[in-house]
Amino acid sequence: MFLALLFVSLFSTSFAMGELRSLPVSETTLLSDLELIFLDAKLPLKATLTIEVSAANQLEMSCTKDTVNFRLKSQPSEVAATFYKGLRELGFLFPHPRWQISPKLSELQKNCRTKRAINWKPTLPYRGLHLHTLHPNEWVRGFFMDRPDLALEIVRWSARNGFNLLDVSLLRVPDQELKEKFSAPFRLAKNLGVHTGVSLGVALHQQKSYKLLSLFQALTGWGAIKSVEENFSKVLGMFDTSFVVLEAGTSEFTATSPEDTIEWLNTASRLAQASGRVVLTKVHVSSNQKSEKFGNFNFLPQYADPQVGILPHTVMFYGLLDQKAPMYGNKNFHSIRDFTLAQNLKRPTWYYPETGYWVGMDVDVPLFLTDYLRTRAEDLQWLSQNKIPGQLIFSTGHALGGWLFDWTQALLVDGDYQFNPYQGLEFLGEDRTVWQAIFEYQKQHFKDLQVIRMLSAANLQDELSETHRIHDRLTMKQMAEQKAERQQEIQLLRAAKEEWPETKNIKHKELQHLLTLTLLRLDFALALRESVEESQDPMIRDALTFNLAQAQLTLAKSRENPLNYADVGMWDELPNPTGYQFGYIYPAASLYFWKREKRQIEDNSFWPFTGNMYNPYKIVFEP
Repeated sequence: MFLALLFVSLFSTSFAMGELRSLPVSETTLLSDLELIFLDAKLPLKATLTIEVSAANQLEMSCTKDTVNFRLKSQPSEVAATFYKGLRELGFLFPHPRWQISPKLSELQKNCRTKRAINWKPTLPYRGLHLHTLHPNEWVRGFFMDRPDLALEIVRWSARNGFNLLDVSLLRVPDQELKEKFSAPFRLAKNLGVHTGVSLGVALHQQKSYKLLSLFQALTGWGAIKSVEENFSKVLGMFDTSFVVLEAGTSEFTATSPEDTIEWLNTASRLAQASGRVVLTKVHVSSNQKSEKFGNFNFLPQYADPQVGILPHTVMFYGLLDQKAPMYGNKNFHSIRDFTLAQNLKRPTWYYPETGYWVGMDVDVPLFLTDYLRTRAEDLQWLSQNKIPGQLIFSTGHALGGWLFDWTQALLVDGDYQFNPYQGLEFLGEDRTVWQAIFEYQKQHFKDLQVIRMLSAANLQDELSETHRIHDRLTMKQMAEQKAERQQEIQLLRAAKEEWPETKNIKHKELQHLLTLTLLRLDFALALRESVEESQDPMIRDALTFNLAQAQLTLAKSRENPLNYADVGMWDELPNPTGYQFGYIYPAASLYFWKREKRQIEDNSFWPFTGNMYNPYKIVFEP
């Protein structure tokens, strides 16, 4: 049994604008988690822990034959992160909530002798994950359904990797059920030094998000303030959180009254402040909501009370510094970057980037995009240099490589790693030179030359609109009808295929499989366009069929991997509380987008609603 020798802590009851209250980290919980870690590693060890309040974040370690002794001197806010930094130096790594890498006993004792004093230097004060449970991922099973172990796993993973924020999107589930299911994981998070938050809408009507107002109230304003006060007070009473995230409009593309919205945000912030909590609101990248008086609706929080914080958002693998980000009607995200800089001087500001984009872009194709690693590392360095205090990563899920993107971001919170996008891969024993060629290739072809437009898939909005598509692209209909543009795409795809980098020396088989799938998708996109050019050539039709079969075989290997959550229904049709009645890997597992594009070309039929697995009514209108 573990022995805790001493725990001293001083916790402030007052805090500056946007600063979260220090959490009383539980020494008992830390040591209990360490017991689980040692048990997983099959190490017959005990531990002692002494914690002292100090301006430094330092961990001293010493070992005997059967005991590891920790003496931690830390600021209250960094107790847990400093402790887990020490475990990493001993040789423990946590790439995935279901996967722990452990040292042998001899290695641990050697590391303990040579790394006696460990310093923790976080690149940001606030860092963590937003679990986007509006999409049907493993965390929906964990927080809203019948697998509470999955919720506890992601809490432990977050703390073990130095994160101190965890935010969950609320679904329209009965309040008492929400309160009961969130209680244990949020209590564990608090004891491990992880600040919890919940995301909901003031008036958000899409994807079954929990919301404060009815659609009628949101559109008319009648009785809205009273409902915001009553319903937000109820939310504050249901969850033990440090912060709450609000969505402003009725969707990310449709605005509410600017004057009313400012009043709603200010009202919620006032109520949150009374209980020592912070309210933040998302700043989306859609560009179709403007008014003469207030300008871009997404930038409306600049007119709110300074206590209202912001989460400036970027999407997919594009970042703040990219010159080209042709999404949601934007040329790039420099306006988000500039807004972030300006508002950071006035209100709580945390950056809100993605490490996966569902609904046709990467996770559900599937594509494995290494520019998530490179771009997010560049963004993080920019945040640190410009003293942006926080980052909350929009995570779709950890299947099909999503874990590597989130884990690397967690590692780069550690200042010792100097924003190295290869850090996670290097910890896995990968050859950096192999991956550097892959990084450079994907940046050049997928991003700079925009081959991503052909590898990702058009979704319903792309097919219905030519002026405000999710990602600028040719739809299948346009590609089939526009010969010059089609031939240009064929040239880009052929060049990308010819220059595909070598992947045989990748050590991690799952990552190798994911890159194989990405190459197969490239081959498929090329063959699809060549089939239009040479419609009578049976070899091209056979190539499409063979390509699909190879992709299915490769996916079958990934399905067997427990890191991909097939055992909890993520690869299958699955009734759940979201607007999508299947697991989030189901579109990839069924190669839905590939088969739909093939049918569109073969049948010369491009009606957007034909063969569309996403139900717009359930996503947008279902109460």
